[in-house]
Amino acid sequence: MLAGASRAQAQSGRELNVVPLAGGDSDVGIGGGVVGDWAALAPGRPGFKQRLELQAFITFKLQDGKQLVSPFQDYSLEEIIPHLGPAGRLRLDARIAYTDETTLKYTGIGNASPPLASNLPDTADEYGRLHPTASLEVRTRLRGVFYLLGGVNLTYNRLKVPPGTILAADQQMGSPEVRAILGSFAPHLVALVTAEAQLDTRDDEIVTRNGQFHTLRFRYSPGYGGELPYQYQRLTLTTRLYRSAVGGRLTVRWRGVGDVLWGSPPFYELARFDETAAIGGVKAVRGIPAQRYYGKVKLFQNLEVSAAIWTFRLFSKQFTAGPAVFFDAGRTWTELAHAHPELDGTGLGIKYGIGGGLRVQEGKTFIVRADLAWSPDATPIGAYFAAGEIF
Repeated sequence: MLAGASRAQAQSGRELNVVPLAGGDSDVGIGGGVVGDWAALAPGRPGFKQRLELQAFITFKLQDGKQLVSPFQDYSLEEIIPHLGPAGRLRLDARIAYTDETTLKYTGIGNASPPLASNLPDTADEYGRLHPTASLEVRTRLRGVFYLLGGVNLTYNRLKVPPGTILAADQQMGSPEVRAILGSFAPHLVALVTAEAQLDTRDDEIVTRNGQFHTLRFRYSPGYGGELPYQYQRLTLTTRLYRSAVGGRLTVRWRGVGDVLWGSPPFYELARFDETAAIGGVKAVRGIPAQRYYGKVKLFQNLEVSAAIWTFRLFSKQFTAGPAVFFDAGRTWTELAHAHPELDGTGLGIKYGIGGGLRVQEGKTFIVRADLAWSPDATPIGAYFAAGEIF
């Protein structure tokens, strides 16, 4: 997958990065779009005073080798102001997004769910989800490196589950446990209230070389009648460690994530964490197809080593590029309170991906990455192009 020609303009204390893209990944096909940001820099220190990020992307692929479909459309606008209020203690993050995913995958619940049978068409494990969303988060510094974050999120969800698919069959004829987890496929809203504690010692939040970033996030969906039918809770613990060497040219990054759902969440959340795919996909266990494993409990880790080798200028802008290697691994369980060996298996059941890629940093506030990953679950290999690090 390739990035198109990049264009950047630097002004006094300001930075504009725009990258047209041609690419995608092995989960959603290939396509094009644009990613970019405008940042007001903070002279004399790392970081920025204000950052506006735009992303727009659409992909296409052949379905069953015959019909051209658009599996993924995503358009978002995010405003970040890191220093507001008295002494700059507040950080504001506001985001609106429109996302339409038409080929999400489902082959079953649990860590032992089978892959798609070879005698079934590609569409047998697919369903669609349209989900525009709006969110607002505010973070405040409590003391030193300790922070507290609060936020609200509202998402409209419309599912398309064609008859004859594995998902439709499980909803109608699956075991009582599976049918209870899947619930209804009617259109619905989900409202989330977020509270998060953070410990943050990173030297830079975009291009992190040293430090730690640990978060404990609690999310609550209150549920209210037919409009907000899902009442559930989510607890996510994420720990991140960063260490540079060789004069800052080599960076080791590690992330560990534990994610637990309880109550009655919508079934698609069982394959996700932090608004993205968990055991699989571009931002978690690379190499495994996105939405491959569904469960209310997820545990995974990412270990990555990257090197900044080449520095060059293009269009009066400084670029830094270099390779990266990584190892991702994780597991899911159907739920925390009860064992389900018929769904999760009885062994270790570790799922993993191994690979490498390229990192390109443009200016001080923008990174693009391209990765290839192999996994026993890969079909046959995972390939990804995205803006920003997964950490």
